[in-house]
Amino acid sequence: MKTLMVYFSWSNNTLKIVEETNKYFHYDVVRIERKIPYSKDYNTCAYVEAKDEWEKRLYPEIKQINLDYSLYNRILLFFPIWWYTFPMPVGTFIKNLKNYDGEVYVFANSYTNDPKYMENVMKDLKLIDNTIDYKKGVFNQNVEKHIKFIKEMSL
Repeated sequence: MKTLMVYFSWSNNTLKIVEETNKYFHYDVVRIERKIPYSKDYNTCAYVEAKDEWEKRLYPEIKQINLDYSLYNRILLFFPIWWYTFPMPVGTFIKNLKNYDGEVYVFANSYTNDPKYMENVMKDLKLIDNTIDYKKGVFNQNVEKHIKFIKEMSL
């Protein structure tokens, strides 16, 4: 089974999780990047740009990822929780996965441990494309828990 790690990270906290986790697996990795970058200022990014996208369900254009997703049976999708769900560039990525028939495992991190955030994510992903086989990964766990989960799902 071939696995791809895909992540979105504004502050690079999620990037660090992906890098540390992938030291064990050595999967291919791609980053989701908004074509027009978010502000470097946290308040502008969070309370203006990201909030506006979330409230209006705007899926911003992302930088092109030149990759044939059909070569992968499984995608591990990592991102922070923004406004109770995934950041809208992640939604754009999902829209671009048309006809993907592998599994998409969802890994999210947040400043709080509210399990409803992961429920929101799973529900909201299905609203974009309910033909994809989404599976819960881990929510708000350390790198060791990520590695353990991925090892166990690979058995």
